[in-house]
Amino acid sequence: MVKEISGQFYGTDRADEEKKLQSIEKIAEENVKKTRDSVQSLQQELHELQDVYDLDEKEGLAQWFNKDARFAEVRQDLLRAERARKKPYFGRIDIADEENGKRETLYIGKTAIWEDPAVPEVIDWRAPISSVYYDHSLGKCKYRVPRQGKFSVDLKRKRTYVIDGHDLKDFYDSDVVANDDLLTEYLSKSKRNVLSEIIATIQQEQNEVIRKNPHHNVLVQGSAGSGKTTVAMHRISYILYNYDTEFKPESFYIVGSNKVLLNYITGVLPDLDVYGVSQMTMEELFIKLLYEDWDKKKHKTRSLDKTDKSVGVKGKSEWFKALSDHLYKLEKDHIPTDAIKLEKNGHTIMTEAAIKKILTDEPDAQMMLKIEKLNARLMTGLEDELYGRFYSYNVEEQKKLTKQYKNYFNRYFWKGSVFDIYADFVKEHAGGLSIDVLNPDLYDLASLAFIYKRIKETEIIQEASHVVVDEAQDFGIAVFKSLKYCMSKCTFTIMGDVSQNIYFDCGLSDWEELKEVMLSEKYDYFGLLRKSYRNTVEISEFATDILRHGTFPIYPVEPIIRHGDKVKCTGCKNTSELINRIASKLDEYKERSYETIAIICKDSKEAKAAYKELKKFKDVKYFEDTDGEFASGVTVLPIEYSKGLEFDAVIIYDASEDAYPKDDGYAKLLYVAATRALHDLSVFYSGELTKLIKDPIPEDRKNYTFPEDTFHMTAHVFEEDERTTAELAKDLAKLGDNELELRKLYGPKRITKESLDKAGKIPKEKPRIFIAGKATTPVYDHNVNIAKPKKVKERDLSSEFNSSPEGTSLTPAGHGKIDNSVRWVDPGKKDVLITGAYGALRIIPVSVESVRIIFEKTNSNRDFQLPEEISGLQPGKWSFTQNRDSVEIALEKLNVKVDRKTGALSFFSKSGIPLLKESDTTPRQQNAVNDTWWEYFEFSKKESLKIRGASDADWIDGTNFARFISHGSESRPAVIMSSKGYQLMVPAGIKTMLCTINAYGPYLRFENGNRIDFIIRSAAR
Repeated sequence: MVKEISGQFYGTDRADEEKKLQSIEKIAEENVKKTRDSVQSLQQELHELQDVYDLDEKEGLAQWFNKDARFAEVRQDLLRAERARKKPYFGRIDIADEENGKRETLYIGKTAIWEDPAVPEVIDWRAPISSVYYDHSLGKCKYRVPRQGKFSVDLKRKRTYVIDGHDLKDFYDSDVVANDDLLTEYLSKSKRNVLSEIIATIQQEQNEVIRKNPHHNVLVQGSAGSGKTTVAMHRISYILYNYDTEFKPESFYIVGSNKVLLNYITGVLPDLDVYGVSQMTMEELFIKLLYEDWDKKKHKTRSLDKTDKSVGVKGKSEWFKALSDHLYKLEKDHIPTDAIKLEKNGHTIMTEAAIKKILTDEPDAQMMLKIEKLNARLMTGLEDELYGRFYSYNVEEQKKLTKQYKNYFNRYFWKGSVFDIYADFVKEHAGGLSIDVLNPDLYDLASLAFIYKRIKETEIIQEASHVVVDEAQDFGIAVFKSLKYCMSKCTFTIMGDVSQNIYFDCGLSDWEELKEVMLSEKYDYFGLLRKSYRNTVEISEFATDILRHGTFPIYPVEPIIRHGDKVKCTGCKNTSELINRIASKLDEYKERSYETIAIICKDSKEAKAAYKELKKFKDVKYFEDTDGEFASGVTVLPIEYSKGLEFDAVIIYDASEDAYPKDDGYAKLLYVAATRALHDLSVFYSGELTKLIKDPIPEDRKNYTFPEDTFHMTAHVFEEDERTTAELAKDLAKLGDNELELRKLYGPKRITKESLDKAGKIPKEKPRIFIAGKATTPVYDHNVNIAKPKKVKERDLSSEFNSSPEGTSLTPAGHGKIDNSVRWVDPGKKDVLITGAYGALRIIPVSVESVRIIFEKTNSNRDFQLPEEISGLQPGKWSFTQNRDSVEIALEKLNVKVDRKTGALSFFSKSGIPLLKESDTTPRQQNAVNDTWWEYFEFSKKESLKIRGASDADWIDGTNFARFISHGSESRPAVIMSSKGYQLMVPAGIKTMLCTINAYGPYLRFENGNRIDFIIRSAAR
């Protein structure tokens, strides 16, 4: 039943809108003042810390790091507040929310503005409901909230504002956001102003790409001026806003073809509220992936030379395939496949067939992963021998053999240089081409990085979670194959235009191969940005006609209806006349107040010659890749450095037949130059005009376009959970029913009339003391037995306690290197949440000597109930600190430390005595197929463990043990007591097995609990 709708929309006339602007500006100004005060206060606190503590004092450093991190956050808040004050909003939507029964007027800006956070005056453009502004016409529509589903509203009004300073210049009501008239007004401004207004004019096709799910790869073909780079920047901002628990700025990489483009991109990111994103060229990324094998003193990179024939060869799939085959052969020759037999009796513990199977099952898998599998399979064979029924080995023999074979295959890790491997490969496959291995170009670096990952890597490092590649057509397919292999855990946003491939045989002429590499999953997406917002109609048509002289299909371009001067081609008799005519055109452009003017030349050689002559008459700058930044004025530059940039006016220096012969490569080169112009394009030439402009377009070329991609664009467009709020409510109700059933089994007990005392109240139970002791707060010691209850409950026959696990093998599920490293830390009032790529770790102080550890694949935010035996304990005071290497939680009698690099937990007594730690190599693991979890501990060799049995007086030895320690459906936790002065407790209801046989573990295995969950308590002083 639809609710009755209440509330009114805000007024719509100019007086109302000016009043609203003044009101919001006042709030924005107050926010700036408050934030500035916070910055000054934190700055003062940092100065005081310097005066109080020495630099080497641990406590002072911890406080400094925490305070400095907060200071950086507040400074960003100040920048955000100041931007909001300058232009508080650009759009408005009036919606009728029938489901919640209310009408709302929502103003949309670059960032949220509020007096009360619960009632924002302006909502952020990245907020889910803002998509209504960008995507929908008036009427009923839906918007999606990540991880929550779809919500329906009735859009009654959509309005766009032009605000300059403190003045409301104008506003437009439109059925679709930023109609052509409004776009024309924005685009007619100078280039510098266009960037600051772009959020207001994002179009539906652009918004669709921006808001695509970041867990899937996105490849976008966008025509020149379609906003590819702008969309990429906004996509980063959108992901960091809506998926902030999964993606952090430091885990984003922006990769481009040159520094000019990268600085142009990232110069705008702060305006989109994005900080800390890494930017690099593709060469720099591959150098990063070479780690210790790259010596900057020994090796230098070479720029790509289009005349070098080897470049075209190294960029192809065939080169990558040959290299992959070469590495597979090297691996086969390096790792012996002879059967492994025990010296004592000649018994085979791993057959030749088993070794070959692991090496050949996945031929392209990393050598490191294969060696891990070989070690695991070998240990399984050894365990079958050691603990089989037919042969017996004493303890010393078991230890000796386990030590001998535990990491048997590690000796075959490749210890040589990847440059040596590549040199051998080049010698065999270069076919007489000259390749300088020690001074590699981009394609050599891609090959070297692939070799490192495939053969040499011994520890997986998750470099990034999402990579944005701009101008993707500049890179050959071998680059992307190497990138996908080296960063297989990442997702990618790839932007490009194959019509702008100026690297001839080196780059991509179509997307088909790249689709196979990057869009291999069902929900990966290929999108088209057809509409061009940069050029006038006249410039766009002129540039497209250049492409139609080629022999290749093109993607159609739909220019926004914005007219300008017709493109004029001016012939000159010689270079001297050419320079003079260009100088005159510069004077004309100056009178028209153009801020950015480019003189674009074919290559660096021509650009340097033009600059040398022009600077005699005019104030011009020569620009190249090493300059890093682009400024206003007149700039002379080669086409390759103009990629991705745009200018108010462009002069093509010499479009002669000699400079640009009628060839596919030169057609794309000239097309790039022509499409850099926002408002005016002038073409000059000496001698004969290139046929790419002069000749008429052949009839058969006028409509020669790429076919539509129906698979990635239509058939499998990914949508997250699209359930409505009503459907979600049903699911929650179902979860509630399930929870009720679980409570019947595990408690707490239901309150009934019979359970009340005579006064009609719930009788108070005395808290159960976990371990006998004299202190008021239960404190235990490993030498103190658990007090035996007056009446021992008979053991439930359904209990699995002390039974063996099903199946014959105790070996945990095989796996590659698991990344448990710390990504980010969120300290709360009751706990500390640590999130990484593999899952969420929650550390919950329970008492002065107890802490609960919960690890899940995702943070469930549930309020976990404590076991009854310790439910009466109080957390007491605890502190939290973090530094570059670790995160630490200090209780009164127990300290917890988390290593940032490995994610491994360590537990210490109050005096710093080590109690227990997780394995550094693999602290935790999950098998999602059967919902089994492993917690890998490093128990001390001198440590003795006791496991609590069916009664509190029953304890069994945990040495060389592999049995279940949980108690079935009883409301009885599993308990392990250590001679080192700590105890582990696993809440009832989680089927738990302890394995202390070194050949398999040691580990705790959790089943049917959906998580790792245990409490550790310290009795050590």
